[in-house]
Amino acid sequence: MTSPNRSAPQGPRSAGRSGHRSLRSTIAVATTLALVACGGGADDRAAAELPPLLMVDQLGDGWMASDPGDVALLPSAVAPPCPFEGEIPDIEVAAADAIEFGDEGRQLGINHTVVELNGDTDAARAVLSTWESMDCSDSDATQRPVEGLPDDVFGVELDTIDSDFTQAVLVRVDGSTMSFLVVTGEGGTTIAVAREFAPLI
Repeated sequence: MTSPNRSAPQGPRSAGRSGHRSLRSTIAVATTLALVACGGGADDRAAAELPPLLMVDQLGDGWMASDPGDVALLPSAVAPPCPFEGEIPDIEVAAADAIEFGDEGRQLGINHTVVELNGDTDAARAVLSTWESMDCSDSDATQRPVEGLPDDVFGVELDTIDSDFTQAVLVRVDGSTMSFLVVTGEGGTTIAVAREFAPLI
């Protein structure tokens, strides 16, 4: 992310169904979600229609946009960072794109990623269910739902126990497309920003 950059992504990975995960690792994986999904060439992205990405003029003053660059299209890109109920869905990421924003004054960062799961609406709902059932209690973060979101947006907050570092991840499914908004910062401002921009994804 443009700001803050507490932990650089280490590549796509998933917590699976067991093992302790620190918030540092949890944050890195959730941030990686927003970075790893936008690879492939222009032909790949043209093969499937993607939801629109946020634009900097939608966010207001203080935000700067940046391009996260091309990254691989991998199923692990949409996996939650903590263990979840059920099996890992069998999915194909047909197309994806992403953008990053930073607000240096408020020390906030945003990643917005959109993916198309090859026309498979059941797979998109199955991925959403893994996020809805994930359990980060065996980490150094407090997990809680993000309240006050539109009915079609799921949100989870991961709040570091020993600091003000907070991350909100919002997920929206529309047919076989998915939109992920990852907001990173400190304190309650992070959640307020996530609520503010939730209707735009």
